[in-house]
Amino acid sequence: MSDRAVHVTVQLRQVTVNAGDREVSLSYPGILLTGIEDGEQVWQRWVPFGEDPSEEDDERLLAAMHRALLWQQHELPGP
Repeated sequence: MSDRAVHVTVQLRQVTVNAGDREVSLSYPGILLTGIEDGEQVWQRWVPFGEDPSEEDDERLLAAMHRALLWQQHELPGP
């Protein structure tokens, strides 16, 4: 059986959008889940969250973490 691990980190993502006559850069905080199998990165999932997360944001993060941990325990093929 392969060796699996899930790394959890906080990551700030930058997005540039066109706002009419200028470009605006926005930052979004989120949690980055990274699946490592036999020392190699095999998947990543970024889940955004804000300064005032909603119940829906919380549920989305919990679902992603639950799926990642099931993958780590070899109960799922991949998140």
